[in-house]
Amino acid sequence: MASSTRQSTQALQEKLHSQSGVDLKLAEELFAFANALQSSAQLRSLLSDPSAEAAGKEKVIDSVFAAANAKAKELTKFAANLRWSSAKDMAAALELIGVRAIASQSKALDDLQAELFEIQQIVSQDSELELTLSTTRFSSLAKQDLVEKLFSGKVKADALALARQAVFSRTYKRFAEVIEQYGLWIAEFAGESVAHVKVARPISKEQLTRLVGALAKAFGRELQLNVEIDPEILGGVHVTVNGEVMDGTVITKLVNARLQLN
Repeated sequence: MASSTRQSTQALQEKLHSQSGVDLKLAEELFAFANALQSSAQLRSLLSDPSAEAAGKEKVIDSVFAAANAKAKELTKFAANLRWSSAKDMAAALELIGVRAIASQSKALDDLQAELFEIQQIVSQDSELELTLSTTRFSSLAKQDLVEKLFSGKVKADALALARQAVFSRTYKRFAEVIEQYGLWIAEFAGESVAHVKVARPISKEQLTRLVGALAKAFGRELQLNVEIDPEILGGVHVTVNGEVMDGTVITKLVNARLQLN
């Protein structure tokens, strides 16, 4: 991934996670935007052109996606005003944040990942089914209907939405590979959404609730807390989220005070 696309993708992810009320509907509309860009070279070129005026791009988005909800259009307008290394990168980034939107609204990421793995295994072990879902000989809508027949009622709505989107994706040629990539993106999101917390002694339910709220405010999204008891820190709280450390422990404060005195 080239530098400009990497930076723009990161900015778009941060924009998504700053939104409230992220739900399955938003994810599906982001997928629709991504698919429209993938299928139209003219639209891709226009919206990813860094020399085009922002107002003109936003007018096109409002016109082409008139029925879309405000959040989806806001995110697409934000993406259109970022710099992309190639026209297709913007579509790929919208697909990525669609997957992350599904992960963000999920209350059971482990279940979602397990269901995606199940879908991948079913398809990859049936060569004829894999070919049918991967070939360009059939329309994406026909392949979506097949996905519905195969998995509706057997997996939850979020996993089904990802399987439906996978038939449109240009991430990989094979359906099972696309599902695998979605699983990797969700695993990446899950890692970013877990706070590893160290405390010197067990904390009460009320303290835990306050900590959850404080961390959600600090990081802009609700985090899953993995709490570890470590008497060596003496007191306070040590939090790590995706490599970012917030250290308010007594032992660290003592060490820092000692260093300042030396």
